[in-house]
Amino acid sequence: MEDQKKKSEWDEWKDIGQKIEQLIKQEIKQIAKSGKPQNWVETGKKIEAKIRSQMAKAAGAHPDANWIELGKTAEDRVKSAISKWAGAEKDDDWITIGKKTDAKIREQIANVAGVEAGSDWLEIGKKFSDKIKSKITDWLEDDEKTRRKRLDQLSEPYRNWHYYPDFVVHPSPRDGLNFSSVDCPLVWKLNDQWQMWYTGFDVRGYQTALAVSDDLINWEPRGLVMGFGKEGAFDYGGVTFGGALFESYDIKAPRTLKKWNNKYWVLYGCYPKQGGYEIRPGAQGAAWSEDAVNWYRASDYPILSIKGASEWEKDCIYQPWLLEYEGKFWNFYNAANGAIEQTGVATSTDMLTWYRYPGNPIVRNRLGGYDEKFCSDPKVFQDGDHWVMFYFGVGRGGAHIMIAFSQDLLNWESHPEPLYKAGGNPSGLDKTYAHKVSLVYNDQNDTFYMFYCAVGEKGRGIGLITSKPI
Repeated sequence: MEDQKKKSEWDEWKDIGQKIEQLIKQEIKQIAKSGKPQNWVETGKKIEAKIRSQMAKAAGAHPDANWIELGKTAEDRVKSAISKWAGAEKDDDWITIGKKTDAKIREQIANVAGVEAGSDWLEIGKKFSDKIKSKITDWLEDDEKTRRKRLDQLSEPYRNWHYYPDFVVHPSPRDGLNFSSVDCPLVWKLNDQWQMWYTGFDVRGYQTALAVSDDLINWEPRGLVMGFGKEGAFDYGGVTFGGALFESYDIKAPRTLKKWNNKYWVLYGCYPKQGGYEIRPGAQGAAWSEDAVNWYRASDYPILSIKGASEWEKDCIYQPWLLEYEGKFWNFYNAANGAIEQTGVATSTDMLTWYRYPGNPIVRNRLGGYDEKFCSDPKVFQDGDHWVMFYFGVGRGGAHIMIAFSQDLLNWESHPEPLYKAGGNPSGLDKTYAHKVSLVYNDQNDTFYMFYCAVGEKGRGIGLITSKPI
């Protein structure tokens, strides 16, 4: 009951303040509307009289009381209200009222903190702090449980993969190119035939080659697509086709190439030097084609490099993934600072001039996680009302296939558990690494095919896992 009275008294004072404010506004508005010269002394006296009248009414004083009388009456009313709440006597002085108010406050906080009412403030403070900390911990745990449940639900359609027992493209594809290993598959469809661009490595560096298939299992090598750049060029060490401009990025849509400005487009990763594996600093280039067969460099300069790079990407820029959305092109890529790799994004409207997102990296390493060292090689698709990113993480032993989700392509949440761990194939095919994926959907058997670079006891080749047994 006392709390209700207290609330009512404070609400009354609040109403008084609002009324006084309205009176002043009304007077000034009337003056402004009249446009006549004002005697501000008389106007001030008029406003003061109205304020005094409102204050006298609130304090229970005579309307003509002076300000000293009003102040005393208002003080008596305030003291009475505080005394009632604190349990003080009507005639207590302010010191006594203050002590009793302190005791009342201490009693209420002690009650919340779960200690005796007579406890000192230090003990109350410690208990209260512990209780707040416990409550915040509970909230955070509940939030994490809710978050994990949501991520579990989103990732469920992309779990429980079935492994194909062998490479679908072997480390030495026997197409006359003398590759010692193959890497980085990118699968798409031309007419009714599946196409796979993949990277071949020899002692000099990287080149992009082509294989074709009618069933996504048996692949026939068809030779080189794009090789080394000219000596001294930014891509002299070779090219790796990373992301093509597709008609659709829906996760179940056919991977068919799309023309922009009457040309097909691909972004590629590249290196400036020959003679080794991923000789830094890497960069990115762009290529175009009119027939999807013969490809040409779009520029003599890299479209993205360590020039102008932030700290997280200062040492090397790696392979891109190209996406078109809302009137612009998106370039998802991984980059390195020392031995740490993370994922960022840049955007463009002309394929050649790219602007890095200032909030990069968008997928970051997690301490102690499966992506503690690398969050790399992103592949992004749309799945209903959200976006899905497949990437590989390095951490806790080996390289593993990971998944992340976003509503806007910029803010991503990664599931802590891999979709597929290195060593999932009992033959030892991917004992060391399972990474660098390419995902397609086959509507003939309602099955996802995820091609990936498998590294293990049989070398480095292109492996396959499927969402259903085949």
